[in-house]
Amino acid sequence: MGNAGRIGIGVAALVVAVVLFVVLRPGDDDPSPASETTATETTAPATTEETETEAETETGETETEAEETTTEEGPTQFRVDVPASGPQGVQRLNARQGDEIELVVTLGYHDDVHLHGYDLLIHTGPGLPPARFEFEATTPGRFEIETETAHQLIAELRVRP
Repeated sequence: MGNAGRIGIGVAALVVAVVLFVVLRPGDDDPSPASETTATETTAPATTEETETEAETETGETETEAEETTTEEGPTQFRVDVPASGPQGVQRLNARQGDEIELVVTLGYHDDVHLHGYDLLIHTGPGLPPARFEFEATTPGRFEIETETAHQLIAELRVRP
């Protein structure tokens, strides 16, 4: 193979690497596809203020986002329940930088739950305790929560400054 062939392969590999970096990077602020449905189930300490907003997407579906504002000490708590049939949409979880977070995920099938950006990974499924992530939201951005083997996006954590 000549130098031109090697250069062509190198350029192609570079293009693939750049595309993968743009697509897979954590904390991406691009909006999610409008076809995704969303729901958020949250629990928090007794004195929390909950704000709920609804917006209609381009496809006419309604997205609901719930935002937790904790008014006393204690972690902001989120619960994500995924049935055996898989996620019924992508849950949007909203937090502020510096918040203490407690995220509890139950799956109706065995898989590892991965919180991208914070690199937290826990195995769960039927007969096992839920995946419980306790951490400080130190980094602002959008972070995917997905199942590793099934590659299913189940939630997205949005951390605002």
